Amino acid sequence: MRRKREVVEGQIYRKLTPSGGYWEVIAIRKDGMGTQHAQMKRTDDPKTLKTLSVSALLDVQQFEIVTES
Repeated sequence: MRRKREVVEGQIYRKLTPSGGYWEVIAIRKDGMGTQHAQMKRTDDPKTLKTLSVSALLDVQQFEIVTES
């Protein structure tokens, strides 16, 4: 059985592309349909922000967790 991981503020993820970088979760929000999204900032450039669905963040082909909160 697959264990469902939880995304929480303070976790850091690495984007699995050559120039992907490291991203820290700064907020979790739900949209009007109930889908959770993570707002993230780049660790080496805190002014660079992105928002993506939690399901995309948990996709092991796109991201890997670096630190737990």
